[in-house]
Amino acid sequence: MFLTQLKTEEELADLPFSHLIKADQTESTTYLIKDSQQTIGFIHLNIVEQQIFKLEKFVIYKPNQSEQIIEIFYHILEMVKKKGAHHLLIETEQEALIELLNWLGFKRWPETLNTFGYTYG
Repeated sequence: MFLTQLKTEEELADLPFSHLIKADQTESTTYLIKDSQQTIGFIHLNIVEQQIFKLEKFVIYKPNQSEQIIEIFYHILEMVKKKGAHHLLIETEQEALIELLNWLGFKRWPETLNTFGYTYG
């Protein structure tokens, strides 16, 4: 499993979730999630401040198993770290996702309601 940068709108044509990616998201902060060369989802990051990224969208098409979600989050954390981020933020009210985020080391972000942050040390 790996993340690959979405480069152009032409890549969207064959995706089952292409309607969820806006034309302005075909930029350096939108990544396709690939498993065995098949695209199974995408993420869209937003740079909130210098060295602070926010996961704006996370779409996955028919995950095979829950472990696949955990693996994807590890790939996201690694990729954002390579971009020089100090923090990755995720906004959610979904209890299942909050439990996963806590397990991965995210903490409540004090400045924003329903937001959790991962701090790179």
